[in-house]
Amino acid sequence: MSEPEIPEALASYLATRDSQRAQAVRDFLALLTDRERGLVRDFAVMGYVHGRMHPEGEPHPKDSHVLATVTEACLHHRDLYPAVSAVASAATA
Repeated sequence: MSEPEIPEALASYLATRDSQRAQAVRDFLALLTDRERGLVRDFAVMGYVHGRMHPEGEPHPKDSHVLATVTEACLHHRDLYPAVSAVASAATA
């Protein structure tokens, strides 16, 4: 069975919206300091990793639990998450 063709106007619209969303992300990240951008990156990557590991069909935990789990994982893997590690190291110095 063949896939239905996407009309050119719709394909063009979708490509334009993808480009606009990507630019909005770049614009937002440009507003952040290097430190803020590093923290966002570290937490986002670890959150993504934990999300990919979450068992399918299982309920998702509350935000506070996710934040604690992701923070603990970033602190545990300090070499992979340098922005979080730098904040933690500065706090204990």
